Amino acid sequence: MPLTDHEYAAVTSPIDDALGLPNRAYTSDSFFNEETKSVFSNSWIGIAFTTDVTNPGDIFPVIAAGQPLIVVHGHDNQIRVFHNVCRHRGVKIIDAPCADKKLIVCPYHAWSYTLDGALKATPNFNGIKDNSRPTLDHISQDLFEVRCGIWNHVVMINLTGDAAPLAEWTAKLDERWEPFEIANVVPGGNMTFEFEANWKLVLENYLESYHLPAVHPVLDSFSPMKDHVLVVDDLFIGQLSLNYRPNDDGKGLPRFPNLPAEREAAGEYLLLFPNLMVSVTPDHYRVTIVTPQSATKTHQRWQFFYVGEESAEERFELARNGVMERITSYTLEDIDILEKLQAGRKSERYDGGRFSPFHETTTHRFQKLVAKSLNEDLQPNE
Repeated sequence: MPLTDHEYAAVTSPIDDALGLPNRAYTSDSFFNEETKSVFSNSWIGIAFTTDVTNPGDIFPVIAAGQPLIVVHGHDNQIRVFHNVCRHRGVKIIDAPCADKKLIVCPYHAWSYTLDGALKATPNFNGIKDNSRPTLDHISQDLFEVRCGIWNHVVMINLTGDAAPLAEWTAKLDERWEPFEIANVVPGGNMTFEFEANWKLVLENYLESYHLPAVHPVLDSFSPMKDHVLVVDDLFIGQLSLNYRPNDDGKGLPRFPNLPAEREAAGEYLLLFPNLMVSVTPDHYRVTIVTPQSATKTHQRWQFFYVGEESAEERFELARNGVMERITSYTLEDIDILEKLQAGRKSERYDGGRFSPFHETTTHRFQKLVAKSLNEDLQPNE
């Protein structure tokens, strides 16, 4: 069991008495490997964007929960996910994104598969120029398919196949965001970042505004800590800025139509557990796929979306770029503090820390979800 009974009880206690996860949860390779299996493989996780496989024949390789996978846009217009490994000798098939493919062909012995994963050909398998496979015909040699679904322009997977249906996993957040009509957004830019820090530290930082005055003074000037409130639900948690008014010099982007008055100057920054940072403001939607790479390294892919086809026009280019520049500046500020947080986890005297009952109910909930995932099966509405 990754957490002792004492550690589990400490993390899951009421916030006034709780202690944070122990240091090894942020530094230990064995703990990280347990998280990969229990937290990421058992949950619905984001692995790619639909923009990565826009057209039939597009194939996009990823590593998710330590597994080599491919996202495939089939000629039946379905997006599927497979393990990126040939059934013959276990070769990784696809190394880089590719387009306009009719077949998935192994580079080793040229076994080929259709885009729905079915084994198509086994050249010379039964002899020179004899492509028959009598020893294989009684058992499937198709690519291993992964349970997947599409949610708000994100390709989601559940590796074990045991999680609740995706619609249940996202139901409460879907209801919350119904006014935003996210189905009608269009992509408008992307970026990536690497953090020399454990994935949990990256997300814990995202979940609270307590650090804004010290770490993000510019952000705090137009989205101040005093105007942030926290949201704690079952599988989504985060914060709201109730007075989101960045200075865009009058070059505003198109906005979501028909928003209720309380949403017209609000920004929502939420985590869909365990690895999707999702946020929406009156003029854009963005998603960040957080991919743990080791106990001390984390990768992020950001995708920005804007409202309606009009937002892609040249006249809004400066405004689109302005959004990305702001986010880049805040993220660079975070990198320094996250590396300091990671360094602090080497201290023999640090015991996990206490939580602010005002500012860190989200952080506490996140650590409880991690603990529950490690020690028991996690399902919505818990």
